[in-house]
Amino acid sequence: MSVVHFNHSGAGLPSAETVQAVVDHLRVEAERGPMEAGAFASDAIQNTYQAAAQLLGCSPQDVAFGTSHGQLYGNLIASIPLSAGDKIVVSRQEWIGNVLCLQRSADLSGASLSLMASDDTSAVDPVVLLENLSSEVRIVALTWIGAGSALINPAAAIGAAIREAGSSAFFIIDASQAIGQVPINVAELGCDALIACGRKFLRGPRGTALAYISPRLAAEIVPRSIDNLSSTLSTGNVVVANSARAFEFGEESVALKLGLGKAIEQSLALGVDRIRLDLDHKASVLRRALGEIPGVHLLDLGDSKGAAVTFVIDSFPCAPVKQHLADMGINIGMNGTGYTPYDMSIRGISELLRASVHLSTTDEHIAVIVNAVRSITSSRVRVSK
Repeated sequence: MSVVHFNHSGAGLPSAETVQAVVDHLRVEAERGPMEAGAFASDAIQNTYQAAAQLLGCSPQDVAFGTSHGQLYGNLIASIPLSAGDKIVVSRQEWIGNVLCLQRSADLSGASLSLMASDDTSAVDPVVLLENLSSEVRIVALTWIGAGSALINPAAAIGAAIREAGSSAFFIIDASQAIGQVPINVAELGCDALIACGRKFLRGPRGTALAYISPRLAAEIVPRSIDNLSSTLSTGNVVVANSARAFEFGEESVALKLGLGKAIEQSLALGVDRIRLDLDHKASVLRRALGEIPGVHLLDLGDSKGAAVTFVIDSFPCAPVKQHLADMGINIGMNGTGYTPYDMSIRGISELLRASVHLSTTDEHIAVIVNAVRSITSSRVRVSK
């Protein structure tokens, strides 16, 4: 069944080339043996590190691959030593998985967790952050693009504020909604870590993720989960890799890693700058069209917005609308307080619908979803409430 896909914020559609890269390696595993196939693909694997480093603006040794954003983010946060009195400050757009990891580390160490101040657009305010960065702040955690508002936080300005303050805090960015749709250069951002899943706007396979870990952060971490890929046993002492590779494990899906590598190569070939312009245009067209429908309320925030459009429809709960559109062959996302608890609570809303665009989105696709939403609001169709 052919679908009209507006859920790239949840998971993008992998290209035919990405799918083929995965299938090709699985076929080699079946023919040669999985271990042997992995050895055969060693050059391609190294090329994947090179491509990721180019995408992020860093060295290949500062890149780690994993199975999910949550796995890499959770292991990283658990590895940062914290003490009683330390402070963790986070953006109000923080993803629930990040919040859980950060709060858990705070609880175990006696550190505290609080929200950074926002400006009148709801983005993190770098000026206020600069004024309030005390020596006790150990971690500054930022979700670059909010999952429930399309807001793009000023990541580079936040990094600049941390440097101007002379703070030793680690700047950690969740870039899962950003990677693949906005250009990334970790040196310009001034971050110590940047973590992202591969399945959203990067259009990599599900079950893939990547991270940048700065040499400064790598020198201070104490990883809790290790194996013989990231560590060695020398005269009875455990020696952990002094790099991003400390977060990698020997057991992995080489096929998925190569698929992610292909997706990264395609993003680089297309040019992330160009992708950003294309997605911004399409999202603006969709946002304007949905906003003109009586009964539809747009919920996007920020002066700078990503490729998602968030909205609700008067008198219609989100879940039945999402299901009705799915029955029509239209995929959209849905967000609630369980996913972005701070932001949703501050705004006083419990749920929203999210339609996100990508390169594959056409004018015809936009017309299809706009007409479908219009038919709901005008009661030309029956949607179970």
